Amino acid sequence: MVNTIFWQWLSLSLFASFMGFCFCDGFHLHILKKLLWFAIFLTLVILSMRIGDGFDLTFILPPSILLAILLCYYEKRKQNK
Repeated sequence: MVNTIFWQWLSLSLFASFMGFCFCDGFHLHILKKLLWFAIFLTLVILSMRIGDGFDLTFILPPSILLAILLCYYEKRKQNK
C-alpha cells in the first residue's frame, strides 16, 4: 500500500510540475490563473484521499487537464485581441 501511494504521489507531482509550469507557462498564463489551477488540483487530490484509500487518478486528472486547457485557451484568445 505504501509503495502504491508513493508512486501515485510521484506521478501526481510530475503531472503538476509539467502541467502547471511547462504547459501553463508556454501559454503565458497569468499567475492568478495558475494559482487557481493549483488550488483546484490540490482540492481534487485531497478529496480523492478522503473519499478513497489512495489517489484516484481518474478522479483527479480529467478535470484538472480540462481546466488547464480551458484557461490556456482563454488566455490565448485574450492575447490575440
